[in-house]
Amino acid sequence: MKLINSEEIFVLIFSFIIILHVAGSEKIVANNHALLFDPASLTVAVDYNTSTTIQLVSEQDESVHVSFVYGEDRSHSTDYIEPLESINFPRHSSHLQIVLQITGLRPGHLIVGCNASPILNSSLTEQDFLRINIVRSTKLDRIINTIGWLSFIAWSCSFYPQIFLNFRRQSVVGLSFDFLALNIMGYFCYSIYNIAFYSWRNVQDGYTKLHPHGVIPVLLNDVVFGLHGFIASFITIFQCLLFKHSKQHVSYTTSILLVLFILFLSITTILTSVDRIDLLLLIYFYSYVKLIISCIKYIPQVIMNYRRKSTEGWSIGNILLDFLGGIFSLIQIFLLAINYNDWLSIIGSIAKFSLAIVSIGFDIIFIVQHYILYKNSQQQQTDGYEILDNNEETTPVAVNT
Repeated sequence: MKLINSEEIFVLIFSFIIILHVAGSEKIVANNHALLFDPASLTVAVDYNTSTTIQLVSEQDESVHVSFVYGEDRSHSTDYIEPLESINFPRHSSHLQIVLQITGLRPGHLIVGCNASPILNSSLTEQDFLRINIVRSTKLDRIINTIGWLSFIAWSCSFYPQIFLNFRRQSVVGLSFDFLALNIMGYFCYSIYNIAFYSWRNVQDGYTKLHPHGVIPVLLNDVVFGLHGFIASFITIFQCLLFKHSKQHVSYTTSILLVLFILFLSITTILTSVDRIDLLLLIYFYSYVKLIISCIKYIPQVIMNYRRKSTEGWSIGNILLDFLGGIFSLIQIFLLAINYNDWLSIIGSIAKFSLAIVSIGFDIIFIVQHYILYKNSQQQQTDGYEILDNNEETTPVAVNT
């Protein structure tokens, strides 16, 4: 059985990037509003006020009376905000914008819909709504955003100690190629998941239908982090083509797993493009693959360190920064749930939450290996190369087995 090399991995990944683009682009639909809120999504703190405007999209031959309904059950009352008074649009007043004052009463998420009388020329749709996020504290909201960026910085910087170590040693001996292959596949899937939730309207609408009071579980820093992780993984793999690697390769087991992942995602993406699978479900498939990879990708490196009785060639700086990023990410997730009184958002962000938990667990294992189990290794030998503690590589020597 032929092993998968790095070039083949890249070809396979970018091949179904094109397929995914087709699947997503065919799902784009027109936004036919009868009423328009501006902004259509806003945040207000408890006991504070904010405002939005509402206007008719098209001209009406008679005056229009608009009343407001709340939540998934379209109730006429709510305890999330001060109930909005009904409004009247004079005839031929599509240019008129009426200001709505929003006062937060308790934390949570609320969808405000509309009833219009008489029936508008353009029928009201599910897109004619106002999404309101009511927070306990705007200060806490800013803290949450700051923690999110701290997590992004720590996780993003965690790629570079390994890249710098490889460059300084001019060698990737001690770095598992199985880990690298799984890692780039994982970040590809994670990037697709984040981009879809952050910028694809149909994915957001599908998620809102399932969780009408939920928050879209992806922020801008998640998108940037996923793309950055993919690029950094690519750079590390490129180093493997340049530096000494002692005939390391991707194992049969990892090769089979990668082929299965790619086949599964390719088939489901094609089925989505022909309307056999919902687009939101497809995006969840990508997150599930990322979750599986996150659970297993570090195992080859743990085993390699164990067999070599050394962490030489595997950067501890990478691990410490990754550990810090995971802690920040968990803090952000729980503070979001507290500030919005929305613990279901943790379920909606299962990929992000699970990523942090799994990452922290493996980081602890690597920290124990580096600082406790193998800290006294003065001279290690691996794969025909003698590796010294100063990270310098000598000429190949015979290793007795």
